[in-house]
Amino acid sequence: MKDKESVFLNSDINKLFYKYLINSVLGMLAVSFCILADTMFIGQGIGSDGLAALNICIPIFNLFNGLGLLFGMGGATALSISRGKGEIVESQRIFTKSIIIAILVGITLSTLGKIFTEKIGYILGANISNIYMVKEYLSGVLIFSFSYILAHTTSAFIRNDHNPRLAMIATVTSGLSNVILDYLLIFIFDMGIKGAGLATSIASLINLLILLTHFISKKCSLRFIKFKINVKDISRILFNGLPSFIVEISSGIVIFIFNLKLLNIVGNIGVSAYSIIANVSLVAAAIFTGISQAMQPIISVNYGANKIDRVKRVRKKGLKTSIIVGLSFYIIGILFPQFIVGVFTSEKGQIVDITVNAIRYYFLAFIFMGINIVNGAYYQSMEHRILSNAISLSRGIILIVIGITILPIFLGVNGVWLSAVFAEVLTLIITYIYVYKKK
Repeated sequence: MKDKESVFLNSDINKLFYKYLINSVLGMLAVSFCILADTMFIGQGIGSDGLAALNICIPIFNLFNGLGLLFGMGGATALSISRGKGEIVESQRIFTKSIIIAILVGITLSTLGKIFTEKIGYILGANISNIYMVKEYLSGVLIFSFSYILAHTTSAFIRNDHNPRLAMIATVTSGLSNVILDYLLIFIFDMGIKGAGLATSIASLINLLILLTHFISKKCSLRFIKFKINVKDISRILFNGLPSFIVEISSGIVIFIFNLKLLNIVGNIGVSAYSIIANVSLVAAAIFTGISQAMQPIISVNYGANKIDRVKRVRKKGLKTSIIVGLSFYIIGILFPQFIVGVFTSEKGQIVDITVNAIRYYFLAFIFMGINIVNGAYYQSMEHRILSNAISLSRGIILIVIGITILPIFLGVNGVWLSAVFAEVLTLIITYIYVYKKK
């Protein structure tokens, strides 16, 4: 075990960071690609009504993925800090508790989802005109919904157990499976939007099954051990993972709020346009989350071993990478907005005009989004829970709600798109003011 942790403590930071970065980003892109594939196939095969129904359902993925990250990132952070301190038995106890919690929650939500599918659809914002499509998609998605939670939880521990490559292979294979299944179920077997949901569900199960092979390999140093129910340990896991949960679940909340606002201002066509924006945002957020996941095990182990200089160097690498990615997304959006729209829908006219206009405003947020996500992950990896939670809550819920409530009054639909920029910029300013004052 000590030899394994010496890799985090003594290896060249650049090589170590990029090794984890490539695997983590590819893995997170594959996760987002599952939803992205659904969007492209639904947009091309079913049309704008299908896109609107899909966008209404996206928050359910945020919930499942968020819970997986809550238990996975929360437990894995505590595990790596304990390993850095040499507390091996404690680290195994944390692992065991995290996995058991994830299993129990996953099975419970899967059962409830199958029983209350239609009610969930209405809660997500469906109405009489689109409830049929929403229900059809959800009925496919919820078949193996437990696998979304368990896949994210186990993936976090596997990365911290020095096997980021397997985590990447599992998610990439899942993404490719999703594309193949989407094509087969939508176009060949003519299952429509339900086929898209089923394809995503099966792909998630494939992801989990591949990840589970780690636990029978020689590389695995994770062990299930006996434990007693301890509120302190469970709260440590949950509080550590809360920033990741907030980042993920806030995406769902934002989509829900945006959908309601756009339905009120421009109608169903606005929701269809936003589904394209939301999916591109999903890809950007996946890359930023991949950067933060690459940082986490390196920072946590070195922080536990009190190697603060290495911790700061990892943060600097993460910030530089996120700024480059954010600027790239913004520039591509400004230069090629119509191409982006064309990837998702073959329709012309109003949906293209609305989406192209939205891209010019909304994509500015990506420049600041990456910095905020990386900053939140930095503090989360050291168990600085108050600041990491404050960053996640500010950008993900509080400021976005304020922005989308106030800005459209003065700017109309453009205020909806600018509310994301408003939230990210203010979060960044508040964070650095707080950190500066603490110094």
